[in-house]
Amino acid sequence: MEKENLEELVAALAVSLPSTNILYKITSILEEQTSRSIILFVFESLQSLYIIERWAWQVLSKDFQEWINEKSYIDLFHAIHLFNIKLLSNHDEIEFDIKTSLLIPSSIDWIDGILDQIKSSNDTFLTIVSLWFDVISYLVHEYSEIRDTSTIIYINNRLGRDFLMTNEYQIYLKQLQEPHSSQVIFTPKQLFYLKTCSFSLHVYLCSKSQQFPFTGEQIIKFIADNYSQMILVQSYIVDSWSKELLSCIAHLIALICSCCWWGDEKAKYIKMLVSSNDLMYDHILALIRIVSYQPFHQCISAQWYNDETLLIDAILVFLYGTLEIRDIRCFISSQTNLFATLLVIAQTSSYDRICICAYGFLAEILTDEQLKELNISENISGFFFDILEQAWKDPTKRCKTIPIPHVLK
Repeated sequence: MEKENLEELVAALAVSLPSTNILYKITSILEEQTSRSIILFVFESLQSLYIIERWAWQVLSKDFQEWINEKSYIDLFHAIHLFNIKLLSNHDEIEFDIKTSLLIPSSIDWIDGILDQIKSSNDTFLTIVSLWFDVISYLVHEYSEIRDTSTIIYINNRLGRDFLMTNEYQIYLKQLQEPHSSQVIFTPKQLFYLKTCSFSLHVYLCSKSQQFPFTGEQIIKFIADNYSQMILVQSYIVDSWSKELLSCIAHLIALICSCCWWGDEKAKYIKMLVSSNDLMYDHILALIRIVSYQPFHQCISAQWYNDETLLIDAILVFLYGTLEIRDIRCFISSQTNLFATLLVIAQTSSYDRICICAYGFLAEILTDEQLKELNISENISGFFFDILEQAWKDPTKRCKTIPIPHVLK
């Protein structure tokens, strides 16, 4: 009965201005779905869901003034977004092809229609479209094989050209250098630039794609000064960070990581962030202060859907990369407080990639004698054999996103 009702309701979306009653009924059906019911619901209502997802992109791509003051539209957009997050969270029962066909827009015109409105739009519109692009970023992170599809390439080329490499991005980034940034109310436009754009570009540039108008070196040079100063200032007041500030910083660090890993000369790119060794040491200490903040450890998620997980992951990956620079390797090896942090993260994190990075980090910076003293060899062996067993049983699962060198350390 529900399927028939939904089919009748979505047919009404073809009308230029569907009634409020229709929109609320569709909203209600989507909100009723749980992580358990969504599997059968998607199977039974797939065609209707295609129509809903495409309708959403079409409406968002048109003049937002036509619908932005209608509560029924706003509620439906939020219901669709929450449904999409549940869809993404299902890793096993809902097929990859279904997720991509539902979530990736089939028309470049829809993407242009949305992005062309960003600079003149209002807060409500920006909040909604940020959610839409964030969902695509989550999808690309989950399924790296779609990074090189034409739609994903197009989205990130536009985000890079029209938002990242702009004065507006620099202005918003510089504002984060203020010690009282946590007390500032972030605007949706600022969050779109610093969080949404950075998130999308981070997961896209992980592919080391050559189909991009800028190089990793150009991006680093463009934001390095404001970025490094922001990290230094904020590292002393981590306990005061707001949720929005945490999100921006996490995605900025992840973007920097992707840029540094883009080429084959990580050490060269890392050194571009600061102008001297002393400043590099300050930068590393700042990252260690941030990654050592224990409340973040308690929020690490196995699904990578929160900012704390991304933050810890990105910092560990960046610090791990600095080990290729001899002087910095010696400096990091002298930071005993980092050992304790890595050990706690390795033994308590629910996110496999972070565990492996932490264990691999310890194996790199500690001597064999120090590792023996920690008495964690059995934990490491047991953890890695479990990971390899999971990969053997199902090679399609998330083990593929874990750097192999970390596993083999």
